[in-house]
Amino acid sequence: MIIPNNLIRLEYNPVTDILVVEWPDIYSYTISEANHTLQAIINAIKHYDVKKLLIDGRRTIIGIPQSEYEIILQNFSRELKDSRLKMVARIESENATKELQMKQLTSSFKQKATIDYQSFASVSEALAWLEIN
Repeated sequence: MIIPNNLIRLEYNPVTDILVVEWPDIYSYTISEANHTLQAIINAIKHYDVKKLLIDGRRTIIGIPQSEYEIILQNFSRELKDSRLKMVARIESENATKELQMKQLTSSFKQKATIDYQSFASVSEALAWLEIN
């Protein structure tokens, strides 16, 4: 089922309880739009009582400093704590530098989080992990 939204494609499967989203590109001139997009994801998670989220980050471009991106991720994580989300699977990009930055950012979140988080190289691996648990 496609959840209607003008900013992002939100594809929800109520049978598996998995919401699939493509992570937005974030540049300094699009931070406001990116925040609205992330809020749309959070609203869908809360409205549909989603328990599992699949983030496709393969083609995402982050064009802001890591410190600014960390703030955006912290805000997103804080909002997710008010939901019943249990698991997040993220599809990695092939950009080694970007993935190293993401590992640094997510390691601190994983320690504090109540949500299971894993990164995967492929969609099939991520879906298998989400569907088994």
